[in-house]
Amino acid sequence: MCGGMELKNEVLASATCALCGACLDWCPYIANIEDHLVLRFDCNVSNGRCYSVCPRTFTDWEAISEKYLPDIPRDFAIGPHLKAYKVKAAKGINGQQDGGTVSYLVKTILEDELAETVLLTGTDDQVTPEPFLSSEIDDIQKSAGSRFLASPGMRKIIEAQNNKVQKMAVVGRPCQIQALRKLDYNRPPQKPEVEVLSIGLFCMWSLGWDFKDYLQKQFPEEEVLRLAIPQHGFEVTTDKGVHELPIDTVKKFSRAGCNYCLDMTSELADISVGAFEPQEGWNTVIIRTPKGQQIFNDALTKGYLISEEYPEEELKRLKGASLGKKTRNLNHVQTAFDKGVKPFIDLNSAYYIQLKELAEGMVK
Repeated sequence: MCGGMELKNEVLASATCALCGACLDWCPYIANIEDHLVLRFDCNVSNGRCYSVCPRTFTDWEAISEKYLPDIPRDFAIGPHLKAYKVKAAKGINGQQDGGTVSYLVKTILEDELAETVLLTGTDDQVTPEPFLSSEIDDIQKSAGSRFLASPGMRKIIEAQNNKVQKMAVVGRPCQIQALRKLDYNRPPQKPEVEVLSIGLFCMWSLGWDFKDYLQKQFPEEEVLRLAIPQHGFEVTTDKGVHELPIDTVKKFSRAGCNYCLDMTSELADISVGAFEPQEGWNTVIIRTPKGQQIFNDALTKGYLISEEYPEEELKRLKGASLGKKTRNLNHVQTAFDKGVKPFIDLNSAYYIQLKELAEGMVK
């Protein structure tokens, strides 16, 4: 197992970092300045936890998937899953994004005592993400809505472990769910096991924190109240009104590390949630594990959620979008590898060879 210097050389220096936060707070050497991670001093530790949990260091992802999602039907496009649903909250929650489904899944988890604490992401200014741990149902409101800037939320895992938490839930981006699984997969035998429920969010890309500076220049002396991505573009709601930005302009602020992510739908989570593109106010929910199905069923039984069958045409579109991200970003991984960057996947595995052939077919 490698350590901090290898993490610096393979991930931080190559701009493949996902800013999941999993490497932070394990040791005093790594620090973050807004959305930039730095190794402040040379680290000679050979068994570095920072390296072993990073989703951008080499990993046998197929082995991890088999361990945490065993006997689940495989799907080349959107990952292992049991079923997909169209879902929305029966009663809206202030500040919710899309259907408000995640808030009520978290509420169900806490009410059913399936977790002692939940890792959520809130904000003080409606732009900057602030990860926090909470066991209070009232705190769910603080995390309502999407955070488009990348958050190093996984750093809070060490806080949960220091607090002797044995059961927790995590709401996170695909890279954060990957880090969560890898953290347990590479857990030293002497470390106590933590039972984790994971709600993964759909993610095409996350924004760098320089997007905050852009907003301040674009809308000086205006208070940002909400960010959203409806079908027609990117919306910024301020105290002076609603402003629309071209999505291509916003995407210029996406983090470089997002170009290496092959997961749009949080394929390693217990349950995955994203927008239902054809209709505003609804979510797409993908059930991946029996634990995820239990949470979902309990939320339905409590009357928190309304569920409908998932349209076949939309499922086809969703799979196409996911495959599009995989094939585009696999090309970035291959290009980086050709330039000497160590890959975090086995480019010679059957799965990635098939994906590469698909990508080449799309180009033709």
